[in-house]
Amino acid sequence: MRKKRTAHPKEFKQEAVRLVQAGDRSAMEVAASLKIDPSLLSKWVKASQEEGPDAFRGHGKRTVLEEENWRLKLQNKQLSQELEFLKK
Repeated sequence: MRKKRTAHPKEFKQEAVRLVQAGDRSAMEVAASLKIDPSLLSKWVKASQEEGPDAFRGHGKRTVLEEENWRLKLQNKQLSQELEFLKK
């Protein structure tokens, strides 16, 4: 039987990462004290290091760069359609 998936709030993840990065305890000890899988904690640490403040956005939320890229693609599509219309 599979374990039910738990959704952890952003603040919980940030605090767990802070405890690991403080260096007082190992990642295994922190994971055990928080009753989470050590591999999950290591994913959070990696995400925090790679994405910084953009880490733990939630599902479907884009980073600033992803949002800008999406907006520019949409604008490009609209301008291309206008150009096609003007060509006709």
